[in-house]
This record gives sequence, C-alpha cells and structure tokens, in this order.
Amino acid sequence: MRDGLPRVGVVGAGRLGGAVLRRCRDLGLPVAWQASGGGRHGDGVADVVVDAAAPAAHDLVVAYCRDHGAALVECVSNLAEAQWAALADLATAVPVLRATNLAVGHHLQRRLITHLAAILPAQPQTSVWERHPTTKAHRPSATAVALAREWSAATGHEPDDLSSARTGLPVSEHEITWTWESETLSVRHHVGSFDAAATGAARAAVWLSAREPGLYDTQEMYDDLIGTPGA
Repeated sequence: MRDGLPRVGVVGAGRLGGAVLRRCRDLGLPVAWQASGGGRHGDGVADVVVDAAAPAAHDLVVAYCRDHGAALVECVSNLAEAQWAALADLATAVPVLRATNLAVGHHLQRRLITHLAAILPAQPQTSVWERHPTTKAHRPSATAVALAREWSAATGHEPDDLSSARTGLPVSEHEITWTWESETLSVRHHVGSFDAAATGAARAAVWLSAREPGLYDTQEMYDDLIGTPGA
C-alpha cells in the first residue's frame, strides 16, 4: 500500500487493459506493473491484480495472486468451468471479485430486477437482449446471462426470450423488457467506451483491497459503495 492506496497490477494490453491503466493513473492509484503477451513491465509487487486479458493467461494470474497474496479483480467473462473453479479455490486465500461487468448501469439494472420481482402482482412477459460488435468472442454475453439469472432467481421463472446481435459500434447494449397487462417497461444500458468498465475496475481495486478473503460479486461492491441494502 502507498498512502493507503493499493498497488495495482494490470494484466492485458487490449482496449480494456489500456483503459484500466489510464484510469488508475488518472486517479492516482499506484501501478506496480502491466503485463501482456509481450512480458511484464514494472518490478513492483501488486496488492490487487486487475485481469483484463484472455483466458489463456488465467493460470499465470491465479498463480501470481496466490504467491503474492494479491487480491484479484477478474474481468474476463469467457472462462472455462475449471477456471471459475480455480477462482473459487483462490478465494479461500485472497479476496476475489467476479467482475464480468463493472459498469454502474449494470448494477442498477440488476437491482431493478429484484425490486420489480418483489412488487409485480403477476408474472410479466420478460425478455433480455444484448448487442456487441462482431469482434465479441461469445454469445450470449456474460452480462445478458447474469440479467436472465437474476430474474430467474428472483421469480423462479426463466425469461421468455434471451437474444443477441453482433453488429454496430463498440462497446455494448443490454436491455431487459417487461410486458404485463397494458404496459411495457424497457431498461437499456448502453456503453460507448471502455472507460466505464475501467472506472469500475479502479473502484473495485480500492474496495477489494480492504476485504477479507472470499469470492465477491460486483453487486456487493456497489451496494456497499452506494449504500443500497442488498435485495
């Protein structure tokens, strides 16, 4: 720690990794190192690692966090089941945040789902839609799946539709729509820059550095930061 702020290691030199690096520097968070396929630059020891690389780097990231006692903000969404299991095992030793979507708008969408599930008098028709550019590696996105699971967990009913589009500009759109009786409510979250996730990653690095070992979710982080009671 320096001046009470965690030293951050950033894995990945792509658009998200670069945005995280810039945001940490903008906010005065000390960056211990930045790593990519070309090697690691910087010789400090990180208190928190932000993983914004590809799944292929996952084993090295987990090993570093275990060896150095570093917390992990895991931003990679398309991990294999064995890799998710490795994160759960790592969380017995250090704090780990599953952070497949760090934007505050996603948090608010998920919170609205739980509130609507509690107050709606009848089961509405429900759909989840997501859009990413053609470069997105998999579909549906982890964020869309999270929204669908949130609704299922709150109501016991699967959404009537979960659909994807691969077109358009960066970065993404996620929309959930409810239709009941004579009205429809749609809530769309549009992200036009990786700066949204990078800001969330910087928040997460500071927040996670003060946590005990365990597996955390971005909902817990934002509930704590915003002061919203859990659902």
